[in-house]
Amino acid sequence: MSYRLSVDVGGTFTDIVVFDDSSKTVHTTKAHSTPKDYSLGIQEGIKKICKQLGITPHDISYFIHGTTVATNALLERKGAKTALITTKGFRDILEIATQKRPSLYNFWDKRPTPPIPRHLVFEVDERSLFDGSVMQELNMDSVLPIIDKLKKYQIESVAVGFIHSYANGQNEKKMKEIIQRELPDVHICISSEVLPEIREYERFCTTTVNAYLMPRVKDYINHLDLQRKDIGIGAEVHIMQSNGGIMSAYAAAERSVHTVFSGPAGGVLASMYMARLIDEKNVITIDIGGTSSDLALIENYEVAFTSAAELGGFPVKVPMVEMHTIGAGGGSIAWIDEGGGIRVGPQSAGAYPGPACYGYGKNPTVTDGNMIMGYLNPKNFLGGEMEISREKSEQAMKEKIAGPTGMSVIEAATGVLHLVNANMCGGINVISTQKGYDLREFSLMAFGGGGSLHAAALADELNLKEVIVPLSPGNFSAVGCQLAKIRYDYVRTIVAHTDEITPEQYNKVFSDMKNDALIDLSSEGFDEGSLIFAATSDMRYAGQAWELGVSVPYIVDDPAVFKKCKDDFEAIHKRMYGYTLNDKVVFVNLRFAAFAVVPALEFVAYPLGEKQVKPEAIKGERSIFFDGSYVMSTIYSREMMHPGAEIEGPAMIEEYAASTVVPPNHIAIIDAYKNIIIKKKD
Repeated sequence: MSYRLSVDVGGTFTDIVVFDDSSKTVHTTKAHSTPKDYSLGIQEGIKKICKQLGITPHDISYFIHGTTVATNALLERKGAKTALITTKGFRDILEIATQKRPSLYNFWDKRPTPPIPRHLVFEVDERSLFDGSVMQELNMDSVLPIIDKLKKYQIESVAVGFIHSYANGQNEKKMKEIIQRELPDVHICISSEVLPEIREYERFCTTTVNAYLMPRVKDYINHLDLQRKDIGIGAEVHIMQSNGGIMSAYAAAERSVHTVFSGPAGGVLASMYMARLIDEKNVITIDIGGTSSDLALIENYEVAFTSAAELGGFPVKVPMVEMHTIGAGGGSIAWIDEGGGIRVGPQSAGAYPGPACYGYGKNPTVTDGNMIMGYLNPKNFLGGEMEISREKSEQAMKEKIAGPTGMSVIEAATGVLHLVNANMCGGINVISTQKGYDLREFSLMAFGGGGSLHAAALADELNLKEVIVPLSPGNFSAVGCQLAKIRYDYVRTIVAHTDEITPEQYNKVFSDMKNDALIDLSSEGFDEGSLIFAATSDMRYAGQAWELGVSVPYIVDDPAVFKKCKDDFEAIHKRMYGYTLNDKVVFVNLRFAAFAVVPALEFVAYPLGEKQVKPEAIKGERSIFFDGSYVMSTIYSREMMHPGAEIEGPAMIEEYAASTVVPPNHIAIIDAYKNIIIKKKD
C-alpha cells in the first residue's frame, strides 16, 4: 500500500493530509503549530494521522511540504547576516529603491529597512554594458579588501549584483569563484543565476532576499529531513513553491526565495482542479486562516501568475500564483483606535495565546466574534479534540470592545464581523472589479479554517453567483500540495520589437533556458520525453515602463506568429486598462517553465442520491444570530450528508476542522464531489 503525505504549516495550526493510493481516499487532521520549532508540530501531526489510519511512517511513499519559514524570516528580519557586493557607484541601490514614495501624504513615512545594512554593502571595480559587452573586467585589487571585511564581520551569506549582469554574468561568476575559494563555508548567490532580468533594483533585491533566507531555509530543511528520518519516513521531502509547483528539498534550499508564498499556493491549485471538475470556469478563492486571508482569481479555469509581488516592502521577482493577502483571519485582534472606533487586525493572536475562547488569550478576535454569534460549537472544535469557551469570548469582547464603546456584547461581535467582512470584500474587489471583471460571473470557493464561516455573507454582499465549500476546507491547501507538479522556472531579458525580432533570435533564448531545465529536471530523475514545457513573455508598448504577461510559444518557425503575440498583448491591455495604442509592442523578458508530472491525489465523484437529508445527518438545533436576532437553526453533520442532499437555511453544517454557515433564504446542496454549494433561494 502507498500513502502520500502533505503538510502545510500555518500560523495557528499545521495541516496534515494523507492520500491512500489504493482506496483513493483522503484523510486529514490538524496539530498545533510550534513557532519555536515547526518540525515539532509536524512530527506530532504525522504521528497523529498514522495512528488514526493504523499505519506507520514507513508506509509513507511521498512527502510534500508547504512552509512559511522563508516568509516569516523576512517579515521578522530573522535571516542570516548577509553582505551585498555590487558595481562601484551603485552601493545605495537598496536604499534609494524606486521613485515610489511609501506614503502619498505622510512625508515622515519611511521605506522598510533593507535586510542588508549599508555598512555591509561593498563596491568593486567592474562594468558590463546593456548589450553584454564587458567594459571593465573584475579588478582583483578591489576584491581582496572586501574578502577581509567579510571575514571580519563574520558574514554568513553573500549576494552579488552587478550592473547589466543579466546580459553578461561573466564578472559575477568570477566574483563567486573567488568567494567560494576564500570563504568556502559562506553561502553565495549571484543575480545572473537568481534573476537574469532587467531592472537593477528588483534584481538586486531578489538576489539579496535569496541570500538572506538561504541559510535559514537550508537549516530548517536539513532539520526537517533529520526529523523525518528519525520517525521512519523514507521518502525524500519535496517543497511547495510560490508558483504552485514543487521541487526537491535541495533545490528549495538553494532557491529559497521561490518558497516565500508556498503555503497558500496549494489551495489555489486545488481550487483550479475542482473548478474544472464541476465546470465552474470563473472562481474567486478565499483562504481564511488564523492570521490572514489569501485571495486569488481563476478565469477560464486558470489562475494568473505574476513575478511582481512584494514581501515585507521589497520586490520578490520570482514566478508565483497571483494572490492578494489581507491581514484579516480568525486570530485577527479587535481593538479600539484613538478615535474610539473599532478596528480589526492586522495584529493576530497567533497559535499562542490564540483567541480568547481558547482559554489563554485576553483579546477578542474574529474567532471570538463567530463564537458569540453561535457559528461555532464549543463541543465540536476540531471534531471535539479541543474544547473552547463562549464565556471567555464574551468576557474579552465585553472588556475590550463592548464596555469602552457602550455597546452590548452581541453588537460588538456583530460590528467586528461586519468590519472583517468589509476588509475581505475590499480585497476581493482589488483582484476582480478593479481589474475589469464582473463578479456576477464568478463563484466564491471558500476554504481555510474560517472560509466557510464568512463565505455566504461575502457572496451576498458582492453579488457572486454562489458559494462552493470543498470537502475538508480546513486542510484544502495541504490537499492542493498533493496535486502539484515538479516545476522549474527560467527567465531571460531580450528587449526586442515584435516586428523586428527574428525566429532565430527568439528560439535561441528559449533553447538556452530549455537546456538549463533539462539539467535541473534530470537531477530529479526525469528525461525530456516526460516533461511538459510552457512559455510566457513580459510585453509592453514601446516607451511604457511596465509589462503585462502574455502566453507565447517557445518555438517559432514563422515570423507571423509574432503578430499574434502582439494581438494577444493588446487584448490583455484592453481588458486591464480599457484602451490600446497605435504603437510598437516590445518583448522584454522571455519566461520558460518546465514541468514533470508525478502521481497525484484524485478527487472522486459519487452518485447523487435523493434530496431528503438522512435523519442521522441532523445533530440537533442551536440558536444562531442572523439579521439582528438569534434564530433557532438546524445543525448538520457534513460527514453524514450524502451527494444530492439539499437543505434550507438557517442552518450550520459542521465537520472536523470547519463549520459552514447557511443563512436564512439560502439553500445548500451537496454535489457529486461532496462540495457544499450555497445559493440564494429564488
